[in-house]
Amino acid sequence: MVAELIFGAELTRRALFAGAASGATLPSALSGPRVPADVAPTALTPGDPVFNVRDFGAAGDGVQDDLPAIQAALSAARDAGGGTVWFPVGVYLVSGSIGDTGAGFTSIRLEGAGSQIATIRASTDAPLVTGLWYLCTFVNLVLDSAGLGGACVSGHFDKTHFERLLLLNWNGYGMLLNDGTFADEGGLLNVIDRCNIQQNTGTGIHTGYRFYDSWILNNNIGASYADLSIEGGPVRILGNHLDGSPTYNIEFRGNKRILVSNNILEGSRKQSIVYTMPPWLGSDKPQIQIIGNTFSNGGKLAQNTYPAITIAGVSSAARTEGFSITGNTFACDDDGAGWTYVIEATFARAIAAVGNQWKEGHMAAQPCRFITCSVTEVVGNHADNAVIRT
Repeated sequence: MVAELIFGAELTRRALFAGAASGATLPSALSGPRVPADVAPTALTPGDPVFNVRDFGAAGDGVQDDLPAIQAALSAARDAGGGTVWFPVGVYLVSGSIGDTGAGFTSIRLEGAGSQIATIRASTDAPLVTGLWYLCTFVNLVLDSAGLGGACVSGHFDKTHFERLLLLNWNGYGMLLNDGTFADEGGLLNVIDRCNIQQNTGTGIHTGYRFYDSWILNNNIGASYADLSIEGGPVRILGNHLDGSPTYNIEFRGNKRILVSNNILEGSRKQSIVYTMPPWLGSDKPQIQIIGNTFSNGGKLAQNTYPAITIAGVSSAARTEGFSITGNTFACDDDGAGWTYVIEATFARAIAAVGNQWKEGHMAAQPCRFITCSVTEVVGNHADNAVIRT
């Protein structure tokens, strides 16, 4: 009886979540026959099918290769026009990548039972998730690359959500998104939300310019190179904790319309944020807003050597322009931490630094250094309120 009540509550929770996310009418999931708590029904309603990977032969014992069963469940969901591929509690060992590099998958939700207690674990160095995914959702799963040299995710995504995932033991990239390997088209309206990408070797999330009009929000990300390496835009980077021991918290590689707000950026070995204008551009107006973030304890590779933020154009004839750095806090209190400047820019114009708190943030006499720059303004910042116009 207790198991039945727990399962009924879980179905209600899932139905409410799915309905809230989609605006759809809630299915009458509790009117059907009861089933054991660790097994999802084959269908909540005729219009809301659920494909349990156990029904397709997955063992979830961490020993058997469950890739064929998972792929079969995904194919069945695709043939039905969409649905949920359900992972009961277990460890699902896979000998290759989950996905389809040809036709891809559309309108499929991959969901794990409980709270991050269904694990997909690699037995090779292939990415755990790959290929093309449209209008899909990955939720409540542990993706474990097992330290074998692969990424957790490497694929092309469009209107796809990643929610409440735990990414472990990856190499190179936690997530490599829309880099042109699988499709040359754009992918937009993607959401990466409340994921935990644990510190490993490489970049936490790397996006190509085909990843745009999307959100990266409320995640905890550690990496050795960059927590985030972003190209293109628009992209909203909101409410994340970017930490670990990265070279950079955020690396921008040529962008358009970027909002960085309400994040904690800490522990970088060099800069917290680096923007580099692509060398092939003659002009560059990225429109980057860095607003209301907390920067702390960077520059740990060599104290008083790196600025907190670097902005780099190409030349005096090819400048980058349009940066607003407003209402942020910069502070270094760890041993060995400390930046030279809050902002250092070369070959740039139209930079405004307004209303920041940086009393503890830098070690140089002045907070900002502008080399071959023009139309810059530093005003109203706590501790260093001088106006600089060049």
